[in-house]
Amino acid sequence: MSSNYLNFDFIITTLEEDITIDNLDVEFDICKNNKLESNRAYLNIWNLSDVKYNTLMEKDVMLNISISFGGEDPTLLFCGKLDRARVKRGRPWNRVDVANRFILIDGADAFCKFINKNYREQVNSTKIIQDCISLMGAGSGRISENLPIQQYESYKLLGYPQDVLEKICTPLGISFSIQNNLVDVISPFEVFQGGDVPTFNASNTLKLNNSGKDEVTITTGLTSLVNPNDWVECDYEDLKGVFQVNQVRHYGNNYGKVCLTEITVGYKISGQK
Repeated sequence: MSSNYLNFDFIITTLEEDITIDNLDVEFDICKNNKLESNRAYLNIWNLSDVKYNTLMEKDVMLNISISFGGEDPTLLFCGKLDRARVKRGRPWNRVDVANRFILIDGADAFCKFINKNYREQVNSTKIIQDCISLMGAGSGRISENLPIQQYESYKLLGYPQDVLEKICTPLGISFSIQNNLVDVISPFEVFQGGDVPTFNASNTLKLNNSGKDEVTITTGLTSLVNPNDWVECDYEDLKGVFQVNQVRHYGNNYGKVCLTEITVGYKISGQK
């Protein structure tokens, strides 16, 4: 383990019981954004026994990746299901020293559910969005209170969630994403409402993105406290204010010294001081 006692707890959730797999050497690259797509975690795991491997490969297993510093209570970093078709098992004669490669997909089940619902009477877009989330089988995360509303005399929900929600949300400027198996629905009018938020300053690297978007990326030590659509405060000489997070990337390993989080925020949005 690293000198800062970074420890990963793998919590495997099945229909029958919770099984904890820990004390593993893990290399990770996890990216979560606020786009209408599945977030993914890429993991290389060493010292994985046959019993633990078989547990990870159980059908419909939900994997929570949590981190714990120096014996503190673990906090959730990522939640998703294994892409079992792309698992690469270490060589059977030397599995301790060879990485087992896994890919986890957030909202894998929810995005694959075909939706078929018919509204024969008047209905509004908010009701349709709420019903769609329920039919997806995912939980509700951050839902804006000031969503723009479109009225329909009747409506036919037919298709996969990405297509159905894009048709409803995009014309209204509403963004939709899944974070740790929870659905976020964000209004284009959302502004910071106050309260305590993580603050980043000159002790954390700030870099202007070259993607053509009005975004900057903050690089800090590994943290699970920030997710897409959260708010963070920037206290830099060239950038001050409270901004909404577009993307979070965690990468590194828990056996060396590299464990970082990159937080990408849009800086030309309401909420800027």
